[in-house]
Amino acid sequence: MKLQGENVMLRIFVDTFQKWHHRPIYEAIVERAHAEHLAGATVLAALEGFGQNGHLLKQSPWRLSGDREVIVEVVDTPEKIDGFLAGIEPLLENAVVTLERAHVVFYRPGKEKP
Repeated sequence: MKLQGENVMLRIFVDTFQKWHHRPIYEAIVERAHAEHLAGATVLAALEGFGQNGHLLKQSPWRLSGDREVIVEVVDTPEKIDGFLAGIEPLLENAVVTLERAHVVFYRPGKEKP
């Protein structure tokens, strides 16, 4: 796959406690991106944040649960991202979704494993 120049980065902000079929929603999003052969997806864990509901989420050694925000970033062509987003839209009930231009300087997939 060749990916270079102007493309799109999809960012999805969700909470770690959100589930899709008994699994973390961010796992479902990354697995769908992988299944659709998108260029790449990464999940970033936030140290602290809040979303639409206004609850402050943060990592703390004193809390039993690790509820916090994560950001799923997916980069690919605008056409592939649009199709992907349309397919995962039903999963995104309590999420913030952004699209940004991403200038890909180079994309070098590793050697295929035997």
